[in-house]
Amino acid sequence: MSGFSQENVEAIFAQAGESMAAISDSLNQCFDTSYRIELGESGMWSPEELDDTFRGPGLAVLFRIGDEAMLGLIPEGLPLPDWYTSPGESQSSRLQTLSMEWSMNLIPLDAGEAEEFRAYAVESLLNEAMQGAPASWAALLRMNVFPGESETEAEESDGQSPSAVIPVIWPLTNVPVAETASAEPDPAPEPAATQSAENAAAAPAAAMSSGHNPLNRITKLPVQAIVKLASKKIEMNQLLSICPGSLITFDKACEDPLEMYINNQVYCLGEAVKIGENFGLKIDKVGFHKEYKTKIIEF
Repeated sequence: MSGFSQENVEAIFAQAGESMAAISDSLNQCFDTSYRIELGESGMWSPEELDDTFRGPGLAVLFRIGDEAMLGLIPEGLPLPDWYTSPGESQSSRLQTLSMEWSMNLIPLDAGEAEEFRAYAVESLLNEAMQGAPASWAALLRMNVFPGESETEAEESDGQSPSAVIPVIWPLTNVPVAETASAEPDPAPEPAATQSAENAAAAPAAAMSSGHNPLNRITKLPVQAIVKLASKKIEMNQLLSICPGSLITFDKACEDPLEMYINNQVYCLGEAVKIGENFGLKIDKVGFHKEYKTKIIEF
């Protein structure tokens, strides 16, 4: 099966339940916040399911598959940052990333891949949902938002009402059309050769912005990330003599950067940091590769 159907409603609920941490991360990275999102009560959609909060403005997050779409509604009172109504280039990129990541975490693979994803400001969240013409069997998924991410805060908020709710409705049968810039006078025609070159250069960017990034299918594949502290060769007799309490020294200085390997290849360099009770790596350089000096043998 592909696209939105009554048969895959439960699969979408299950997918959402498993992806709440990733959905929280996307929201926090987009808005520089610290929220924790949990799956709330979900079921059939009806306008009465949304309170007066959603009659006001907010951010609509939309993912389209074919002629149907899924729509998330983030109320302005979350609160959303002031820039969400008129985002700059960097902020537009954040919103694009948010909608892309949410589409990947809410839509199961067997339902298909979102052909379009975008996040945009609306004056009335409820009106946006109604204009999308939800199907007669449309589903409603609630994502409850709580402040904080730590386990302690999660325990403290147990049983408390969420500070905000983000409803997700699907399928919409009348997909809202993206707003385009107002028409401007056509510039003087350019030579055909110049137009062809520009069209060829713009094609990859256009494909990615419309949701057809060919890498989308592999972005959820797991890769092995290993941080190497140091390495050295030791003799077999030293290896056999290792026991609890043994001390092995390395030539690497403590302040030297650490290498992070992805599938046994050096991917970046960074420095060790402490994050709470855990170890982390602060990235200093990406795309690092070792340079080997060429040895010339003279005869």
